[in-house]
Amino acid sequence: MSTALFHCHYVGKINGLSYEAWREEYGHRWVAVDFQPVGRDEFAYELKTTQHSFLALGKMRGTPVRVDRRDDQVRGYAYLIVASDSQLLACQRGRSIDLSRGQMTLMSGDEPARLTQLTEGGRWSIRIPQNLLADVCRNLDDKIARPIAGSELTMLILHQIEAAHRFAPGLDAAANHATAQYLIDLVGLCLGANRDAAVRAQRRGLAAARLDAVKAEVLSSLGRPELGLAHIAARHGLSPRYIQHLFELSGTSFTRFVLEQRLLLAHRLLREPKSERTKISDVATTAGFSDISYFNRAFRARFGATPKDIRGGLDR
Repeated sequence: MSTALFHCHYVGKINGLSYEAWREEYGHRWVAVDFQPVGRDEFAYELKTTQHSFLALGKMRGTPVRVDRRDDQVRGYAYLIVASDSQLLACQRGRSIDLSRGQMTLMSGDEPARLTQLTEGGRWSIRIPQNLLADVCRNLDDKIARPIAGSELTMLILHQIEAAHRFAPGLDAAANHATAQYLIDLVGLCLGANRDAAVRAQRRGLAAARLDAVKAEVLSSLGRPELGLAHIAARHGLSPRYIQHLFELSGTSFTRFVLEQRLLLAHRLLREPKSERTKISDVATTAGFSDISYFNRAFRARFGATPKDIRGGLDR
């Protein structure tokens, strides 16, 4: 079963049949609210959602707008609001919380609430059943409408939800459930998970998120000569041994992962028509290899053919 996807947008004033249809569809798919443009008489707004097992992700983007919860809302959900690319003002339970880029807060879907997007841009929202979140987070009711300090966990949550949203069409039921579990682990740690849940989250969701973040940086840095375990560990504030342990749990090692990705990159480059006249040594350098002899040996061991064979179309 693939991830459920939904995408809709609206541009215009807050009246008329088009607006009413948009508002009802938004409420049916995500949360029942009324919209009010800020500083103008119309607004532009886009909603993209994906469903991952028991958890849903919503990416909202548009012009400044105020949204107020309506009474016909489906109850039982909590919403983690992440100001990813805009400034927000969240109001609930008589509290007002200013959220700058990268900051978060938790809001209840069962009570009156107002969320104002003060600047043009975007935000993320994670919709989580309150009963499941209460199982992992102590004193959940005290966390509603409170600021959540930025930390490594904030960046990991953003990385995870962006990746889940981007790759949603290719996820099966098992991957969807794992994604939801990892995210609720990270959210629980942000809010203050109870002891047992914190231990599980550290071993499961946090470990997976850290490994994903490390892999993402490796993939973006393959051509850099300084790419190495110590460098990556320092960048992420982790010990080299811990990162090595994360890779071991996934069935490989940091060194093998880097080598595999560099070889795959070189293979792709060699098969691209636009690089036909590029020297093989330059391809090796672009993929992060400083020793052409080592590159040739490793390439042949991995693909059963030389770089020249691949370029010449002899790859079987």
